[in-house]
This record gives sequence, C-alpha cells and structure tokens, in this order.
Amino acid sequence: MVSSNIEFKNMAELQRLELRTQQQVQEEYRATQQKLSSAVTSVIGSQLNQVKQGGDEVFGLQGKEFTTVVENLTIDRDIKVGINVLRNDGIAALSIAEATKSHFVRINVLNNTMFTDQGIIEGNSHEVNQFKSSLSNYIEIYADVFVKHAVPPQGSKIENHAAELIERAGADVVIVTRDGTGHEINIEDLQKVRAIVPEGKLAIGSGVNSTNISAYENLADILIVGTSFKYDNDVSKKVDINRVEDLIRKIK
Repeated sequence: MVSSNIEFKNMAELQRLELRTQQQVQEEYRATQQKLSSAVTSVIGSQLNQVKQGGDEVFGLQGKEFTTVVENLTIDRDIKVGINVLRNDGIAALSIAEATKSHFVRINVLNNTMFTDQGIIEGNSHEVNQFKSSLSNYIEIYADVFVKHAVPPQGSKIENHAAELIERAGADVVIVTRDGTGHEINIEDLQKVRAIVPEGKLAIGSGVNSTNISAYENLADILIVGTSFKYDNDVSKKVDINRVEDLIRKIK
C-alpha cells in the first residue's frame, strides 16, 4: 500500500484553499492516477492547526476550509482518505474525518511525550479514543512512533513506544519516520518495530524513494510517499510523473 501525502502548511494557505486547492489537488490526482494504478490506495491531507496561537475560533475557520477541500475532492476509484491536523490535534482530525467520511487519521504523538520545535507535546490517547468511540463512522488511527521533527525523552526505546501504541494507545497502524521530512529511516529502528507490530500495521512515513524501496520489502506494509514524488524532492512543487512511474515499477 502506498499513500500520497498532501500538506496544507499554515492558516494563510488554508484561507486560500477554497479558491485553489480543490482544483489543484484534483489536477495532481488526475495527472498521476493512471500511473499509480492500484499501487496507491490512500491520500492524506495535512494542515497546521494554529489553535494554540489564535484560539478555538481560528480552528473553526481552518476546519471549515479543510472540510470543504476534502468533501469536494473528485476521486475516480476506491481510495482511502486520511486526515492529519498538525501539530498534534487528534480530536480535530477525527472531527474532520467524521464530517467528510474519511477512513483514517494520522496522529503524530498519540501517547508518551516528544520534544519539538513547537515545544513539548504530550500524547492524549485516552481523550482521543473516548472521542473516537462517540463517532458514527469507524475511523482508523495511524500513529507515529518517535515522530519526525522531534526527539523523545532520554532513555526512551522505539520498540517500547511502538508496543504501547498498539497495546495501550489504540493505534491501528504504527508509522516509522526519521528526524525530518524526506529523510530516510533507520533500518534498524524499522526492524525493531517490525518485531513488535502485527502484520499489516506497519508504515514507513519518510524517505521512501525508488532507490531504497527494495530495502523495505517484507518489512513494511504501508508506504507514505510525498517528497520523492515531487520535482527536485521539493514538497512545495508539483508531482513528477516520471518519479511516480519509477517508484511504482519497483513495487509491482
């Protein structure tokens, strides 16, 4: 399973989405879907939630715009849609997923604690799962372990965090990343998590490209690909069809 990631980075960008993102996302999707064939099975929409800086009324506007984008995506075949509200608003992501009938959410710090450039982020898996249980639709939780752009407390072990995500925090899928967007993961970390996570529930969330993809065969179940599909490995640029074709050939 390959998932393509689309990020909406800040509020100013979110406010322009209603005018341009529906068309832009659909154009990129149509441009790539024939090449992707059955290899890509989901798309993740990500946005930065500025509630901490601006209050609940800010997310009210952002949530409206994000929901509008997802609801108006025209997808021509069976594909899962996921929601990721950055930096770590699982409740908001679930709310949008419920409103748009999306299939899963990505939560960067579901449990434990991570030190980030936005400050210390603490997981709130109990609240997230309580809220999830109140929803009408079944929504899976994709949860990062040692999420990128963050560091864990000293002495933490990735295999312990992964086990807790599955056994205690309610994660349906565990995502392994490196320290930044587009950075290749540590293969030893992946192997440690693979020994913990059941089959079908392990995703790689950064650094997958056509050169290294063979190294992940029989290790990962899901690949989240964003950077390496773009021109010059620049997430702000459009999808490069040649890069997509090259990667898909390697996994068929």
